[in-house]
Amino acid sequence: MTGLTLKEAQARYREYLEAEKKVLAGQRYKIENQELERAPLKEIREGMKFWEGKCNELARGGNKITNLRIIPRDI
Repeated sequence: MTGLTLKEAQARYREYLEAEKKVLAGQRYKIENQELERAPLKEIREGMKFWEGKCNELARGGNKITNLRIIPRDI
């Protein structure tokens, strides 16, 4: 996920919160004559954990890979 900002990660996390809210209100719903089912709550919560972690990572200043120090050596 190159170039992801904290603001974008927070927006995605909020989308998962909204999805969780909708599932808790009702797993199945109907639009016209079509009955639909929302994503499983377990998958939504896994996504929430991922995006919460991504938000925390970005709030700390990036991921661990980009914060490595490189020490040049003579060959």
